[in-house]
Amino acid sequence: MWIDNHGYFSLNFVTTRGCPYKCNWCAKPIYGNRYNSHSPENIVLEIKKWQQQFGFTHIWFADDIFGLKPNWLKDFEYHIKKENVKVNYKIQSRADLLLLEEDNIKHLANSGCSMVWMGAESGSQRILDAMDKGTKVEQIYEATRLLKKHNIHVSLFLQLGYLEETIDDIKLTVKMVEELLPDDIGISVSYPLPGTVFYDKVKEELKGKSNWTDSDDLDMMFKNTYKPEFYKQLQRYIHRRYRKQMGFESARKLFSQPSGQNLKNTLSLIKIIPQEFLEKQKLKQIEPDATAKF
Repeated sequence: MWIDNHGYFSLNFVTTRGCPYKCNWCAKPIYGNRYNSHSPENIVLEIKKWQQQFGFTHIWFADDIFGLKPNWLKDFEYHIKKENVKVNYKIQSRADLLLLEEDNIKHLANSGCSMVWMGAESGSQRILDAMDKGTKVEQIYEATRLLKKHNIHVSLFLQLGYLEETIDDIKLTVKMVEELLPDDIGISVSYPLPGTVFYDKVKEELKGKSNWTDSDDLDMMFKNTYKPEFYKQLQRYIHRRYRKQMGFESARKLFSQPSGQNLKNTLSLIKIIPQEFLEKQKLKQIEPDATAKF
């Protein structure tokens, strides 16, 4: 069924457990600060074993942080080549980790990495600092540049509605997306998970809401700068705006780099431009003063 719908077969693998970083909204209470890792050799032998049995050609490494330990990515590339394993894979990572060692991104590319989902969260340094994210906006830009240079697709996780986020912070996030033009984006709102520092800051406002049965990842559960419906509409607007920019970029490339995908993205502008206009009008109806700056 997967092959029929996607054209390839993918399996999930996990090479590590835990995360040593300090983002104050993340699900840290599950594992704490410990970071346990299988060896690169062990993982490659597992891939080889199961690939021979099931014939998959793609892996989604579901680690919160992939390849954190020093030289792990280098050794992973070595064992992939030693065992003559051919596989494409995608991972989750952080901008600062990708830049931590000089050839990290090169090792990813050489071992088959085709996409990195980066936890960017915001284009505002003020918000990243408030989250205790530990990354710099310029690192997101540099990591994206290097990933694209090595022909690795870049996707960004974005988070709207962190405490005291203003429209100016949001504009910086939109600006970052439009300047970097990642291959995909995923948008959620700040979600208070029990046991986190962020949860402790807003728990008095949660009232009866406490878990996923009461809300979803676009439902603002606490009082913030703007109305809850603003953030849901903002997510739709940013997606439309992003798709419009992708369409314009594909149109620019169409003659120098003709492809079916560039043509498809260019033609999509016929539908996306009016959609973006309508989403913006809805946004203005909810928060006219805030969106006047867009």
